[in-house]
Amino acid sequence: MSDLPAYRPPGLEHQHGAGCACYQSAPPPACHHTHHPVAPTAPAAAVAGGAAGKWLAIGIGGSFLALALAISFIAVAIGAVALTVCVVVLRSVLADFRKDQ
Repeated sequence: MSDLPAYRPPGLEHQHGAGCACYQSAPPPACHHTHHPVAPTAPAAAVAGGAAGKWLAIGIGGSFLALALAISFIAVAIGAVALTVCVVVLRSVLADFRKDQ
């Protein structure tokens, strides 16, 4: 930090010397009120609806899984219809090509 000495107002420097008596002085008096020990707190109680929360989470997860599965089935069905249309059109084009030859 800084190499400067700490500021002390003039006349407040304490000199341990003859007549100081700072080491012979009595300790400060004890407080006069009673101290009560701190009561231990109970750990947080488990939520009573823990089982219900678990089942709710399973239900929500299952719903998302079912929705994703349904969307994938719809995508497969759309792909199958598109493939069928392409096969029918190509078959018709091939039949016209063979008829012309």
